[in-house]
Amino acid sequence: MVELSAGASVALGVIVGLLSTSVQSIGLTLQRKSHLLEEEKEDGHARRPPYRRRRWQLGMFMFVVSNLVGSTIQITTLPLPVLSTLQASGLVFNSICASLILSEPFTRYSLVGTILVATGALLIGIFGALTEPSHNLDQLLSLLGRRQFLLWIGGTAFIVILIIIGTWALHRLYPRPTPRIRLARGMLFGCISGILSAHSLLVAKSAVELLVRTIVDRHNEFNRWQSWMILLGLVALALSQLYYMHRGLKLCSTSVLYPLVFCIYNIIAILDGLIYFHQSSRLSALHAGLIALGTVILLSGVLALSWRLDESTHEPASPTMHIKYRGRVPTPHSALTPGMGLIHPTMSDE
Repeated sequence: MVELSAGASVALGVIVGLLSTSVQSIGLTLQRKSHLLEEEKEDGHARRPPYRRRRWQLGMFMFVVSNLVGSTIQITTLPLPVLSTLQASGLVFNSICASLILSEPFTRYSLVGTILVATGALLIGIFGALTEPSHNLDQLLSLLGRRQFLLWIGGTAFIVILIIIGTWALHRLYPRPTPRIRLARGMLFGCISGILSAHSLLVAKSAVELLVRTIVDRHNEFNRWQSWMILLGLVALALSQLYYMHRGLKLCSTSVLYPLVFCIYNIIAILDGLIYFHQSSRLSALHAGLIALGTVILLSGVLALSWRLDESTHEPASPTMHIKYRGRVPTPHSALTPGMGLIHPTMSDE
């Protein structure tokens, strides 16, 4: 096996990282495009579930494969600050894909929002990156059983349950939801996906540590049932976060959802590491303040992107279109309907 130098290893990681983030953005956008095209069908046409649509299948395949391959190579070749910076580049790719594939308007809010999102993501990624030492199974189980970590996990689980109840209540209260209600539900699903993604990363780190010790140190860490429970937990969290990402994509634009998920994911992942590995003393007040600043900047970018999509609501509809769709929200020339890039508010989102 060829041994790469430090520079070549970083170069390989950067190239793979840029390719994987761009492919992930294309995959997510194709999934969103599939939902939009399916919802644009007339009421008399049968609508297919996502797994029976070629465009959605291709988008999901691209997203999952690029995520798995890209993350595996990047984790082994790049330091965390560089890895976090590359993750932020995915937000820029996402904005480009939304304009090219979904025909979303690129306005002054698009430029401002993209710059704010990228700047905030860089601050969060660079100053939130902390290295962790390797652990064996006994040490990991000890960390898992700490009272502070159990309270933290219980608290985030409670928040997820509240959000799920909130989305259910919005769906029952507004059976024919307005665009803003759809946006709210989509962003709530994105928050759930971000939280579960961060927890799955933490479990994945633990699983990788056990795997590395098994292969490199030739000490089998999978001869106990707890190791297999960690793997099952990883699979459950990964599938759950994909499901809620899918639910969010059905309701709001990728240019809004992706940055929001990224922000929630990074903040929860940072707190996971600080609490799980007992590293709160390693994060200085300055770095914590810069992370908070990055969060505010990133969320401001998400708001700007939402305003960008809302501009399309001010475009006048043609008289013929108004007659044809009397009682409905008229559809603009792009693939998106009015109201922050949301699909038709009278259609089912389940």
